[in-house]
Amino acid sequence: MVKRDELIKFIYQTIGKELMAKALIKDEVANGVQWLGQDEVQKVALGVSANEEFLLAAVKAGGQFCIFHHGLDTRVWKSRYPLFSQKRLKVIVENKLTVVGLHYALDSHPTSGNNSVIARELGAKIKESLFDEWGFTATFDEPQKVEELKIKCAKLLNHKIFSVLAGPKTVTTIGVVSGRGTPEMAEIAEMETKGVQLYISGETSEWNVHQMKESGINYFCGGHYATEVFGVRELGKTIKAYFKNKLEVEFIDIPNEI
Repeated sequence: MVKRDELIKFIYQTIGKELMAKALIKDEVANGVQWLGQDEVQKVALGVSANEEFLLAAVKAGGQFCIFHHGLDTRVWKSRYPLFSQKRLKVIVENKLTVVGLHYALDSHPTSGNNSVIARELGAKIKESLFDEWGFTATFDEPQKVEELKIKCAKLLNHKIFSVLAGPKTVTTIGVVSGRGTPEMAEIAEMETKGVQLYISGETSEWNVHQMKESGINYFCGGHYATEVFGVRELGKTIKAYFKNKLEVEFIDIPNEI
């Protein structure tokens, strides 16, 4: 068991002061503590999104401290709390849970973020930032066959890969922006400038398919949820390695096909 505030301090130090400060500027949603719960923590529950299903599962698993990529959505309409917000808050308040959301921070972290981990697991090395610093470009030491990378992505993400095979059949430079990551005109131009031959993201839109096809850039979409499990898992490993037997850490999977 550890003190809640000691754990919070460690998380902030792990993410880094500079990145936490940048997140407050670049991101409109949570990057930090959103709700303070019990003073002492025996178990940390890790998840992609702060929804009622996860929160109930965390309580059942004995968690007191929840860390999310998509934290609690506190946005309201005309000062009205929608029913889904009320349900989530009810679980948090009744069970005295601490809630931490780390959105931009767990996308853009250069070693433990969603995008850097995906690139590394595919065998590529981070080169430079992409998509207003939400993601990265990365390079392979040797050219990789796109069809083989598609198979690797499907296995890594445990998700069907929607693909637009419009670029070269072998690639050395990829771009990775997890989650929504649907490129607009500026991002497509950026990819062209930075030599991205394969772009990997979570979601797409009808027009993106043709834009990427006509731009000659290979395009993989592996699911918003599936591409964003990595950062919070990496953070959990770091927490466990530091606190060891003082703290239990569990990733709770609430699968989402989108």
